[in-house]
Amino acid sequence: MSTKNETFASLINQFEYRYDLREAFDDFLTMTICAFSRNAETGLSFDEELYLKTIAKYKEEENRKLFPKLLSHLVNEMEDRLDSSEGFDVLGEFYELNISKNSKSQFFTPWPICQFMAKATMEESQKTEIDRPLRILDPACGSGRMLLAASRASNPYNEYYGVDIDHCCTKMTAINFFLGGLFKSEVMCADALFPENFNLSYRISMLPFGIFKIEEKEKSPLWWLYNNSMKSEKKEPEKPFDSWTEKGTSLDEGSQLKLF
Repeated sequence: MSTKNETFASLINQFEYRYDLREAFDDFLTMTICAFSRNAETGLSFDEELYLKTIAKYKEEENRKLFPKLLSHLVNEMEDRLDSSEGFDVLGEFYELNISKNSKSQFFTPWPICQFMAKATMEESQKTEIDRPLRILDPACGSGRMLLAASRASNPYNEYYGVDIDHCCTKMTAINFFLGGLFKSEVMCADALFPENFNLSYRISMLPFGIFKIEEKEKSPLWWLYNNSMKSEKKEPEKPFDSWTEKGTSLDEGSQLKLF
């Protein structure tokens, strides 16, 4: 039974008494992405096996019930904070305050600074007439906070790309992109200095609708874009599904990635 004082943070902290909190948080991210990668033909997740494997460790019925409640609170809290001066990166905020301090001591850029940098970058880009959507990249995206701010400073119809070496961070970014309405986006788990060391990526799209995991670098549009921008070479990727068809979304020679 829910109470008025329940929050995303208070709910997930309940796992701390029985499980490792970092593992429970990561499992929540994994299952959320699985839930958002639905196969229209089967009605199941493309990663149904991974979902079942992840939730199997939570045998107690009450613990299992917490996961859908967590997602509900996450959606509501993000929506309530869309115009907040604190930002709406609920996942990144929890991770920074409760997870990273006990392990890697990761710190993300504060929301007001993200807003300032996003506004300055967008204002500068508007001085040049561009007849296609902007491609905006954060090569050390953390939870995607900088790119969320960029989408608010311009519009969500640009293309947003993130790279981070931490798999947990890439999952937070993918969920933030999806719930934030950034449906022309991708986040890649890789070392931004050595992108050829590709681990995997998540692509977020409207058609098909969802978050889709890409495990082969040759099928990742972001991997090609990032490498092309670094090597100034033109290549055409093999796409895992239909690409965005709107003007300016093909991987043409004039493609550019704007860096924060």
